[in-house]
Amino acid sequence: MEQVYERQPTPEELAEDLETTAEKVSHSLAHSGRHLSYDTPFSSEEDDTLLDVLQSAEPGTDKEMMNESLSIDVSDTMRVLGEKEREVLELFFGLKNQHAHSLEEIGDKYHLTRERVRQIKDKALERLRHSTRSRTLKTYLG
Repeated sequence: MEQVYERQPTPEELAEDLETTAEKVSHSLAHSGRHLSYDTPFSSEEDDTLLDVLQSAEPGTDKEMMNESLSIDVSDTMRVLGEKEREVLELFFGLKNQHAHSLEEIGDKYHLTRERVRQIKDKALERLRHSTRSRTLKTYLG
């Protein structure tokens, strides 16, 4: 319409063309966001542009943020467990930046039999499955 009229169209002209009211058009125009070119500096004192910021973003940042979020949600979910259950699962699955341990290795650490460690692990997993907090973790599975 700017090209046809060679000026900014009025809200009434836009409303007529859009088959709506001038009030709705005015409201939409008043709340529309400011457009920003990728290569326009953020301010007159700065040389940085939106394109510079986007290009400087490190690849893998989304993955790192997802992993951090998952780690926080796992910790929150595991709060329903007792200390020993939580520690056994952390060791067994290699959580908290450590390698996964075998049932035997965990048993040696806590002076328990391999079977007792398995029972603790299974009981903890069962508690987590029935916890309402585990719903949060299911969102990571897609």
